[in-house]
Amino acid sequence: MELLIEASNIESNSLSLEPSAGFGNLAIAMRESGTILEVIEPIIELQTLLTLQGFTVIGSDLLSTHNLHNRYHNIIQNPPFSQQISHIKKAYHCLSSGGRLVSLASNTPWQYNSSFYKQFRHWLTTVNAQVEELPWGLFVNSDRYTEVECCLITIDKL
Repeated sequence: MELLIEASNIESNSLSLEPSAGFGNLAIAMRESGTILEVIEPIIELQTLLTLQGFTVIGSDLLSTHNLHNRYHNIIQNPPFSQQISHIKKAYHCLSSGGRLVSLASNTPWQYNSSFYKQFRHWLTTVNAQVEELPWGLFVNSDRYTEVECCLITIDKL
C-alpha cells in the first residue's frame, strides 16, 4: 500500500478516487495524505462500512459510473485482475490534465501475445505509462493475499 501512495505524489486538498475501495485500507492511507477522496465499491456491506468511516461513496462500479471524465487529480487503484485493462483505461479518462493514475496490475498482459494484450501494451506506450515489475511475494503477507506476479503502472495525463 505504501508503494502505491508513494508513487502517486498526492497533493493536499486535491480531488482523488479509489475505485475499488474494499474495506478501505488504501482509502484510509490516501485520506491521511490530505487528499479529498471519493470511493467506489461494488459490495453493499462494504459501501456501508466505508460510509461509516467517513468516505464519500459515489458508485458501485467504476466502469458504469457516469460523469467522472477529467475529474480527478489522483487515482490509485488495485482493480480486479479479471477487469484490469478496462479499469485502467477508464481511470485514465477520469484523470484531469496533470493528474496521475497509479494502478496495481497483474503481469498477464506481458506474458501473452494476443492482439488484445498487444493493443493494451501499445496504448500504454501512447500515454507514456511507466510499468514497474514488482518483486514476487510482495503481497504474500497482505490482507489480500495473492501469488500473482504484479506490476505497478503509473500514468501522468498531459
